[in-house]
Amino acid sequence: MKLRLSCLLAVVLVSACAPATGFGTIVGAPTSSSTEVPTPTTSAAPAPRDVATETHTGKGEGEFAVTWPADQLGFFTFDCPKCGSNVIISTDGGEFGLVNAIGKYQGTTWLNTDPDRPTRKVTVLANAAWTATIADYRSLPAVAAGAPTSGKGDAVLRVPAGITHVKFTAKTKGNIGLWVHSEEDRDLLVNEIGDVDVDREVRGPAYLRVDGYEASWTVTPS
Repeated sequence: MKLRLSCLLAVVLVSACAPATGFGTIVGAPTSSSTEVPTPTTSAAPAPRDVATETHTGKGEGEFAVTWPADQLGFFTFDCPKCGSNVIISTDGGEFGLVNAIGKYQGTTWLNTDPDRPTRKVTVLANAAWTATIADYRSLPAVAAGAPTSGKGDAVLRVPAGITHVKFTAKTKGNIGLWVHSEEDRDLLVNEIGDVDVDREVRGPAYLRVDGYEASWTVTPS
């Protein structure tokens, strides 16, 4: 009997000293049958608002500070009608390079698409007098269903609600790109060299950006 008690006592002591198994410990039971799970909060993109146009001028190489609101998408137009060599525009924002062309240039692109990296400084490489403007959504041409919109060079178009597709054609010997930007999507739809004739899904409201400073193009929404 004493031997059996001694063995039992030894088992209890060994169990008490055993290391944790990794299965955890039950510390209590919920006080009700259902536990409320907090709903994660999401911050919607700021709605476009009217912002006064910002204009900068210069000649040759230079840089300028940007005062455009950090929470607003801006549309950057650069005009250098007498440029005769490389035209390169870069920023400290999320878009990095805005323009990369050769010769006289006039075109529009966008900036402040990354709210964590708004543009504060723009650097210009050019060899003639130039004008740079940043404007809000009101400066953009709006497309309409069934109506072709044609242009030449870099451009940004406003796509209204109700549009679901666009047909895009372009004639060029160089690179041609087509981007879409909306609250739900930012994507490169076309990235080709030479002529293109494609149909792409684009759901408005959105913005379309054509990259192709040498290209002649047409956008037909539906």
